[in-house]
Order: sequence, then C-alpha cells, then structure tokens
Amino acid sequence: MRRHVNVGLDRARTIAGIWPSWITYYRANRAARTADDATDCWRHLKERFGRLQPKVLTRQLVEGYKQERIKQGVKPRTVNKELSYLSSMLTWAAENDLCDPIPFSLPKFPAKMTKPPKPRPLIPQQLTDILDALEPKYRLIYLLMADAGLRRNEAMQLTREQVEFETGVIFVAGKGSKERIVPITTDRLMAELITRKKVKGWLTVNPTTKKPYLTIRKALLRAAKKAGIEKHLYHHLLRHSFGTVATVAGYDLSALQSIMGHSSPATTGIYQHLAGEYLRVQGRKLNNMVVDSRPGSIVDSRPHGVMDSDTKDDEIIK
Repeated sequence: MRRHVNVGLDRARTIAGIWPSWITYYRANRAARTADDATDCWRHLKERFGRLQPKVLTRQLVEGYKQERIKQGVKPRTVNKELSYLSSMLTWAAENDLCDPIPFSLPKFPAKMTKPPKPRPLIPQQLTDILDALEPKYRLIYLLMADAGLRRNEAMQLTREQVEFETGVIFVAGKGSKERIVPITTDRLMAELITRKKVKGWLTVNPTTKKPYLTIRKALLRAAKKAGIEKHLYHHLLRHSFGTVATVAGYDLSALQSIMGHSSPATTGIYQHLAGEYLRVQGRKLNNMVVDSRPGSIVDSRPHGVMDSDTKDDEIIK
C-alpha cells in the first residue's frame, strides 16, 4: 500500500516538478553544452507547461505554444528543439514511473519549415581579415575551427596533450568519443599552438571561470564588423569554410571526411556543392570586370590618363 501511495503522489507531479530530476539525469548523460541548451529552453517551456500535470497535455496546448513562440519572432527550428527537450523529459518521466506515457507525439513544425539555410562559407581573405581583427586571446580557438575544421567544443576544450608537435598532428576527441587525427594545416595555426607548448591541460581558458570558453560568438561578430564583413557569422560557419576551402584546394574526399570526422561520405560531399557555388561566385567577378570596361561605363568614362588609387596600384604591380 505504501508503494502504491508513493507512485500515486509521483504521478500527481507537475511538469515543473519533474524537471529537476530529469535535468540531473540529462547532465550526467549528455554533453555539458547540450544540458545548458536544455536549461535555456526550459525558461520558455515552463511558462506554458510548468504548472501542468503531464496527463492534461493536449495537442491544442502544444499548438498554442508553437504559435505563441512564432509571434515572438522565434524560428520554427528553435521551437522544434524546445519541444524535443520537453518530449525527452516526458518520455524519461514515464519510464521512471513519474507520470503516465503521453498518448500522442508532440506536434512539431514540418521538416520543410525547419530546414537550415545553406551556409555561405567565407573566402580565405575574409577568414584572414577576421583573424586580424580578432582579439588575441581568441585566435587559437578561431584557427582550430577555420584552419583545421574542428567543431566548437573540440576547439575550445583542446588540451596540450592532444597536440603532437613532432608529427604535426592533433588528436581530436569528437562526437561519440571517437578519436581522429587532424593535421596542423597552416603555419599560422602551428605558430599559435607553439605559444602554448609548455601549457598543461586546456590550451585556452576563460580567465573568469578558469574553464574553457563556451562561446566566442560575440568576439567573432565584433571582429567581422571591424573587418567590414556582413555575412551571418557563427562558430560552425568556420568549419564549413574550412571544408569548402579544402575542397577547392584539392583535398581528397575520403581524406577530408577523416579530418572532419564525418561518419558518412555524403556529409562531406556537401562541401563539393558548396565549393562549386563558391567558384561560381568568384567566377562572376570576371564578368563584372568585363561589364565595367564596356564603352560608356563608369570605368571607361574617366578622362584619358586619369587613374584612381586602385588603378595606380595595378600599374605599379605591372
């Protein structure tokens, strides 16, 4: 009878009452960054669902939450992520006798509405311009993503013990704790790593927390603004840019797959498409030059013998 009463009390819990137990479990079984993301999403979920018991959830309530978030300017992809965390929590609660199973799947936005936009990789000059404008303490993290293709967490949590200067490689612990070997691809990356050759443990540490950085997004945005680059910039775009530039440079597809830690060659093959688009965009520059040189164009209408500063520089180079 005591067991029956306890289970009954557990099943009367609200969703907010289940949350602490679930997030404790989640932190013990997921990456810290993922658990932090779930906690951030909970701030929004608890306003609509926190005081409810799981048994009173309906499709209409979930649909109402979706529409409310869209009105707040949130993208469908983000709303789906929030609902995924809620679904995961409720599934775990049912498996642990904290509530009855939900008799329906939480309705989400269809895949066609949540497909991420195609990345627009940076060209080598833009990568260099951002690096030049970036605060020095973030340079190594930036180069590990832009010049070696590491993921954000891989770059931020890299330790001295993972770098082998003698052979010029980095042993990266990637997704699923799978280790891969990444070559130190550029002189500037090697030079930055050498400055930390005597370091033990993490190569880059946040001076405030004494732990690895969780993000350098704001620093990237500041550097891009200073460099005059208006592209939408985020951590993973640096990895996309590496894959694209490496493909243009002639990297073998299987070698690039190994370096980037992709489980499927199809994932790496995306960079072939991005590289094709990248080359087409670059190729259009020749067309623009031809158009500008037509009779009557702005370039051609200048008085004979008058050159702007760029033209003078070109003449000097010649």
